[in-house]
Amino acid sequence: MDCKARVTKSGAILLGSNYTIDGYHKRPIRVVTHAHSDHTKGLGRSARESLLVIATPYTFKFLDVLGYRVPLEKRVELPYGGSMEFDGERVRLLKARHIAGSAQVLVETAEGSYGYTSDFKMPGTPPLKGLDCLVVDATYGSPRLQRRWGEWDALAALMEIIDRFIGEGPVWIYGYHGKLQEVMAQLRLRGVRLEFMADSRTVALARIASEFYGVDVEPLRIYSGDNIDYSAIVFAHMSKVKSYSRRPGIHVRLTGWELRAPAAWAGDRLINVAFSDHATFREIVSYVEEAKPRLVLIDGVRSTDAWFTAKYVEKVLGIPATVSPSQ
Repeated sequence: MDCKARVTKSGAILLGSNYTIDGYHKRPIRVVTHAHSDHTKGLGRSARESLLVIATPYTFKFLDVLGYRVPLEKRVELPYGGSMEFDGERVRLLKARHIAGSAQVLVETAEGSYGYTSDFKMPGTPPLKGLDCLVVDATYGSPRLQRRWGEWDALAALMEIIDRFIGEGPVWIYGYHGKLQEVMAQLRLRGVRLEFMADSRTVALARIASEFYGVDVEPLRIYSGDNIDYSAIVFAHMSKVKSYSRRPGIHVRLTGWELRAPAAWAGDRLINVAFSDHATFREIVSYVEEAKPRLVLIDGVRSTDAWFTAKYVEKVLGIPATVSPSQ
């Protein structure tokens, strides 16, 4: 089947003839689905060489805080459902539930229709239906990585940890940009009113995400590394676990790779909470089953056990599927 979609070895998603997504490739249009580092590779080069860079307004706000420089004259901010045509090919951004501003990408050409899920989780990500070719993220692309509980179980476990340990020291919560801000919003929705603290970048992203989710995350203030209130919750990037872990309090790592339970001890005063922003294996299969594309390409750069996902889709759902780039 002739498919104008593929994944390069560097992780760029190519749709149609003009669009490169979440990675550098010599094409006139760069699309950024969200602000995570594995989806912004080569953005500086794309910003210099491409004619235009497309993202949702909230993704551009995140990129600005994170230090990416995209010239204003090259920016195209597309809201969910918004589209733009270039050289006979129309690109459209659609909602993906992952982090604030995340989007799926649909490209429609005279030869066919092509899509990319980007990172997503269910429910909350409407499948791109009836495409000629669909590129699918399968971060947890195998039943061996299937979590046996829901997101709400992980959030309940996190709230129980906060209730149990707050006051003995701060509760430190580690995660990646986007996930931290989502958890802040989820805790506020569930009535947690303790003070939130974080570094200036995390605070700035939280205030952008607060607008996106429509949830007030205050009280929120900047943590400078000085003495800290034992009744505060401190949010920090995952890279800080090692340097902060000896500080007083309980330390919580948000990770979808915790498969033992919604929360499990990972060391002295360190607990893993199994909160993920990626679809489970069952959710991946459910998405593809509802989308019913003519051909599925599993992203072999960012996915785990991509070959298994492709074989499962082909054998169980009866939809032709392969891994791109080929392994």
